[in-house]
Amino acid sequence: MKIAQINPGCGIPVPPPSWGAIEKIVWEFICNQKELGHEVDLRWSGDIKLGEYDIVHVHVANLAIQLADKGIPYVYQLHDHHAYHYGKESHVYLENLKAIEGSVVSLVPARFLVDYFNHPKVEYFAHGVNIDEFYPTIKPTPIEPKLLMVANNGLAGDPTFDRKGFTYGWGLAVKNNLPITIAGPSANKQFFNSHLWMLNYPKLNLVFDTPNSTLLELYHNHDIFIHPTMLEAGHPNLTMVEAAAAGLPIIANWEHSTDFHGAWRAPRDVFDMEAGLKDIINNYDYYKIRAIATGKELSWKKRTKDLLKIYKNFI
Repeated sequence: MKIAQINPGCGIPVPPPSWGAIEKIVWEFICNQKELGHEVDLRWSGDIKLGEYDIVHVHVANLAIQLADKGIPYVYQLHDHHAYHYGKESHVYLENLKAIEGSVVSLVPARFLVDYFNHPKVEYFAHGVNIDEFYPTIKPTPIEPKLLMVANNGLAGDPTFDRKGFTYGWGLAVKNNLPITIAGPSANKQFFNSHLWMLNYPKLNLVFDTPNSTLLELYHNHDIFIHPTMLEAGHPNLTMVEAAAAGLPIIANWEHSTDFHGAWRAPRDVFDMEAGLKDIINNYDYYKIRAIATGKELSWKKRTKDLLKIYKNFI
């Protein structure tokens, strides 16, 4: 097939040097589709002509609408939760709905979004992981586990909103006197400037703008991944899948209709999270083995083959 992956145009290069989830996903599609023998280009939506490609795959609603206005068939993939957050009367929802209606098929990263849009063109498509880049290491069962969070906090222009649950991960660490690292883009500094009391914990380590090339080392230097999120874009979240592939058991909050092995599902509640922490510590190898298996199940190679099947249904 001849495939065009549309550049998201969010000001971050493809592939991204550090932060940029959509850009990372687009790059994985390009690499894996090429590896499977397809001709794939990264293109700008405004440059595409009708009939130029077998498949045009677009990742941003307004760019999808541009293609629809030119009569170009496309696959649309939604990567965030904003249409849900703002509600069905919002411009964000209506723009996404228009992008969905103009598509041949639309992919969303959470099953609750399938129900929310309730549209026949919408399908669930889970995130994946590059298991050549994210893989486990051999290390002893930790006596004092080091906790890790990797996230871009904030919500809809408010960087101080604790959407990713930094305060809950921090609370779990403090309650159990454990070291915790919270990593993410430099935008997270605004969150911590409004939560200065968190910085008083001596076992808190903050990391900003970690390059993708050192992410694996970050995972390997920690023992348990914490992700008590709300209004999450993907179920499972991209960093959850990366952490699992790197061999980290996980304590997280994700939708009940999605299976994710090697993890303890806990709401945003430090006491429930602590129950998960104790169970993981007592059964560490069990959780680690299942987390690694989950990473393999969700490899980008497998996810790309599933995507190509979707493409072929609509050529």
